[in-house]
Amino acid sequence: MLQSHEPAHTAALAAFMRAFDDGAFFEAHEILEAFWVGYRGDDRDFYRGLIQAAVALHHASVGNAVGARGVATRARKNLAPYAPRHESIELDSILTELGAA
Repeated sequence: MLQSHEPAHTAALAAFMRAFDDGAFFEAHEILEAFWVGYRGDDRDFYRGLIQAAVALHHASVGNAVGARGVATRARKNLAPYAPRHESIELDSILTELGAA
């Protein structure tokens, strides 16, 4: 079981944020999902929310507004309890971006 202090956690989250910040949302989703599958920590919903945020923004970037809205709603629900900041990530900006998508 992976816990948040393990190197895999730090590397996965950093790689996710680099891809996410570059607008490579599909890649960001893939990176974090590979980590999340084996993660059983208390903040599992936080990682699920980040993955969903990347998926929602990917859908929006390819013109799938219906898909973007549905996944964005779930992402916001999973991320909101961790706002404004969790694991060094400013969630307010991600939540705002999801609202715009």
